[in-house]
Amino acid sequence: MTVRPSFLALLAATVGLLLTLTALPASATTLDAVRQRGAVRCGVSGGLAGFSQRNGTGTWQGFDVDFCRAVAAAVLGDATRVEFVPLPVQRGLDSLARSEIDLLSRNVTITLKRVTTLGLHPVGVTFFDGQGFLVHRASGRHTIRQLNGLRLCFQSGTTAEDNLKEHFSARNLSFTAVGKSEFRDLITAFLAGECEAISADSSALASIKVSTPAHDPESLVILRQRISKEPFGPLVRKGDDAWLEIARWSLMAMIEAEELGVSRRTVETLRGSENPRIARLLGTTPGLGAALGLDESWAYRIIAQVGNYGDSFEANLGQGSPLKLDRGLNELWTRGGLLVAFPLR
Repeated sequence: MTVRPSFLALLAATVGLLLTLTALPASATTLDAVRQRGAVRCGVSGGLAGFSQRNGTGTWQGFDVDFCRAVAAAVLGDATRVEFVPLPVQRGLDSLARSEIDLLSRNVTITLKRVTTLGLHPVGVTFFDGQGFLVHRASGRHTIRQLNGLRLCFQSGTTAEDNLKEHFSARNLSFTAVGKSEFRDLITAFLAGECEAISADSSALASIKVSTPAHDPESLVILRQRISKEPFGPLVRKGDDAWLEIARWSLMAMIEAEELGVSRRTVETLRGSENPRIARLLGTTPGLGAALGLDESWAYRIIAQVGNYGDSFEANLGQGSPLKLDRGLNELWTRGGLLVAFPLR
């Protein structure tokens, strides 16, 4: 069959167009979708005190919730424009990979396999934690060795089980695994005597202590020993560099603001500061907003509407919260911690 040249030209043009479209960077895809929707769709944990849970009026609150709101403040100008999607760890990772959410901000450890096999990108570390153990005070157990041979509850789909196997095996200890897919089922099993201890991130154990109904927090004890390092941080999809940078620099702005003493309480006063770092951060010296495809007040809105890193930590996790966690590794690098912002310049 003879194919006319005009048809060949049309076919070549069509193929060329398709190749061009597929080669276009996806950098603006999420940002465009968020702006069109008018809200950031953010995956969070279903109910972890201090990190993400609904209060008595149904409003989401917590440390991870604050980061979702910071991104909304930067992109949409309003920190309240967030659609919160409560998800277990593995389902949250899968939902992000499938573009069902724009951002995952919950207690998820950043690991090599999670970011490589699922096509995800870490925004940065928001919280440094480690896996520990929660026991009943009445049990009289104070060390991990005293858990040898016992039933240990953990949340399936997390790094907890592998950490337990590696740690116990290396010390010739044993345990019976009791995995639960839902965090609330983990707590129920422990209180019902299905296991003698819960092994989870220490911050999650602190959350359990203060939020377990009809249970005296002092009747539960978190062992001092840790068996892993657990750097938590928000995640976005790979291949969307503009969205990654917006999320990453939103976090850096919150850390930088604390280092500079710019908080919700002081931001208005300092907006006229002649300090060059503060002027860049708050947009009175232009440039950072344009670099991200945002207006120059993006970081100012984060601080004014949500707060700096320390504001969020103190209100949700620190001494001003029921959890009363020490900053520890989550302190600024200038105060002996690991928290540092990339230079905003």
